Amino acid sequence: MDCTKGFEEHEVPSHNNLLPGKRSISVTLGCGIPFTLDTPYFGDDAPSLQDTRNILPKHIDFRRRIYSEEADDSGFSKRCTAEVDAISTFFPHLQSESLHVSFAAWLSFACAMDDILETMQPMEREKTLAECIALVEPSLTACPKASWCTNALGWLRRSRKGPETTGDARVPALTRHLLDHCRTHLSEANARVFFKAVVAVFRAHIEEARFMRGAVPADIPTYMRFRSQTISLNPFFEVIKSEYLTPEWRALAAWDKLQHEVSSAAGLQNDLIGLERDMDQGEPLNAIVVLLRASGVQVSAAMTDKTLLANLVQFVAEKHNQSVALALDSVADIFLAAGNAPRENFRGIASVVRHIVSLADTHLKWCSAAKRYQAKVVPDLSSARPLPSSNLDSKCQIVRSVGIFHGLPVYPKHEGDEGMTAIVAGATGLSGYHMVRVLVASRRWKRILCLGSRSPPADFFAGLGGGADRVEHAVVDFQADPSEIARRVAERVSSVDCVFYFSYMQPAPKGNVLDLWANADELATVNAAMFNNFIAGLKLTQLKPKRFLLQTGTKHYGFYLGPACLPAFESDPRVTLDRNFYYEQEDAMHAYCQSVGATWGVARPSYIIGAVPDGSLNHLVGFGIYAAVQAHLNQPIRFPGDYGAWDREQVQSTALLNAYFEEWMVLNENAANQAFNIHDGQCFTWGRLWPMLARWYNAAWVPPESDESKYRVMTLPNPSTPRGHGPQAIFRSTSSLLEWSLQPKVEVAWKELTKAHKLVLDPFSDQYRARIFSFSDSAVIGNAPMTSSVRKARHFGFHGTVDSYQSIFDTFHELARLKLIPKPAVEEFDCSC
Repeated sequence: MDCTKGFEEHEVPSHNNLLPGKRSISVTLGCGIPFTLDTPYFGDDAPSLQDTRNILPKHIDFRRRIYSEEADDSGFSKRCTAEVDAISTFFPHLQSESLHVSFAAWLSFACAMDDILETMQPMEREKTLAECIALVEPSLTACPKASWCTNALGWLRRSRKGPETTGDARVPALTRHLLDHCRTHLSEANARVFFKAVVAVFRAHIEEARFMRGAVPADIPTYMRFRSQTISLNPFFEVIKSEYLTPEWRALAAWDKLQHEVSSAAGLQNDLIGLERDMDQGEPLNAIVVLLRASGVQVSAAMTDKTLLANLVQFVAEKHNQSVALALDSVADIFLAAGNAPRENFRGIASVVRHIVSLADTHLKWCSAAKRYQAKVVPDLSSARPLPSSNLDSKCQIVRSVGIFHGLPVYPKHEGDEGMTAIVAGATGLSGYHMVRVLVASRRWKRILCLGSRSPPADFFAGLGGGADRVEHAVVDFQADPSEIARRVAERVSSVDCVFYFSYMQPAPKGNVLDLWANADELATVNAAMFNNFIAGLKLTQLKPKRFLLQTGTKHYGFYLGPACLPAFESDPRVTLDRNFYYEQEDAMHAYCQSVGATWGVARPSYIIGAVPDGSLNHLVGFGIYAAVQAHLNQPIRFPGDYGAWDREQVQSTALLNAYFEEWMVLNENAANQAFNIHDGQCFTWGRLWPMLARWYNAAWVPPESDESKYRVMTLPNPSTPRGHGPQAIFRSTSSLLEWSLQPKVEVAWKELTKAHKLVLDPFSDQYRARIFSFSDSAVIGNAPMTSSVRKARHFGFHGTVDSYQSIFDTFHELARLKLIPKPAVEEFDCSC
């Protein structure tokens, strides 16, 4: 499901922090010639969390149509994957599947077209490209009486019934496939600007053909005029502008200059990195080859005259660096023009600038990584734009956005920070898996060892994208003897930088809202033992981590025992009304870290939002089941608690935001030996969510019961409260989700939904019923507020936030994708509600 925007927007603290700097990239050709390229640099190498599982099949289908002869080739799938990954490299902030699919198709098309054009004589190229233009141009004409898609289909059908082609038929055939494919995935507005830019690329290739046959001057200015178009980046740029900008702001002349200079730089990157290959294969369309021929020097002579070749390489490298400098000048012009723009317009402009300018850097990474080239490319980080060594050292912090998550940290890049190893205990659980997702998105983590009591689910690695090759999973039972744990870990890693512990075991609840946390001794015994076994096993391995992170939760403050101090601060005293295993784990961790010389950190989230295949201990699963079944039965969703529960303020903690925070904790020296609360950064009430939940599943909803006589009352058994004074909490309800789940009609409805949606979860089995519905009841029944403060995290420099309601909406869709609950009826989140 796509976000409302194709790309995430970058959060910026002020207009002063938007101009990129430059960093120098040292390149050495295979023949030993060195040179330096400048690239724009925003101070971070943005990680990508793109999940390409839904994109790749669509791209395979497209490529199979344009490369039908390769479809059975063993390397076909790898080439498709490489093209999809290339778009992730170009645009690490791209969130829209439809744009990713279209961009990957354009990249594949452009490469295929180049390969075909290289086999043709210049005049034949011109005829073929003119036919391609004739195919595409009708789709750019507005037709007010019919939809764009309908007319596009008509144009395609007429083009297939038209006269015989006058040039080579292969590129026009590819063009038809591109039209057909991209009109399916792009909006009308985006398709128009995209194909207009495609026509410009075709025209540039015609100019290129005229250049080859001597119809225009054979000099560098002429070459660069069409090279900035034939590099084929402008179709990307035009869609990006269409996504973000109003027509008024798209009309700024500085955009054309910026796009021209970035495209020129990318074209020269290809020419420089691919120089030796081009010279070996007699490729005439290379800036250095053009210079040689303009000087009357044979390419073969230059290959033996290293001094001449080095001078020409240096000249072209300087041209590249001039283009980058001019691109940055254009950025300054754009921001000058936009200085008084409304905030939303300004943010859109800033985002477009970043996406376009960054491609001068990401394109170099992509082409230098190609196996066909022999150049060695090394970034000179000492020349990069200086950033604060830590966000804590500066009053002005640089933050970024990833999808719905905003205010995330940007890490300065330092030498040697790409070789870190992490151990994640409990990696298949709700928190652990999202931790792995965040770690794998950054190249700083070269190896991630995941530990869990069960084998990972089938799509565990697929959900990690291109970084999955740095992840290994080992089945380790933390209830086993420490020596066995040590053996399983030691045979896989010889050193570790950070350990993340998320493992948790919930004894089976017996069936009511008070029971989930009631048996404190049983809960503490099993979880404290698991943790003690794990750290004892670690000590036996002789591994010495630098940082140990333990995730506990707001049970630390005793909310389940009654009213606590609000909002909860990390410095609040421990609550000793029963046995709390979080305290035992923290004490054991402190002792372990002291013994091995490690620092530690504790993260305390609230109710966690997220979805994983094994995540039945998830309060949202029960609500998704309830809403879907009630909608299926044409019954309303009734709130089981009273108005106190309806209105009480809580906080939610999205698993992915928790993971971003926990990575920040272990990378931030100032956060060592500290405990932090973490949540989404906003208050939450069930009274706000309940109507949304009903709308998402196309059901009616009923607020709390007004008739006081219909409530049953439960009082917590302990007369004392966690805060040490005041009355004890009262649980008032008219029903519960657990009781609702016992109705025969509910189970029948679930069986019908299971068949219709191919669901894999049976929530009414003895294994899951009480576990799922008691957890949901515990979240929604009770009138004592449950809020913790994140002021300490803010003070230390973490500013990440997410809209809890949108996060819950996205989680329902993810649970549906995992076939745990039926899919909501609503596709897009409405943030106005």
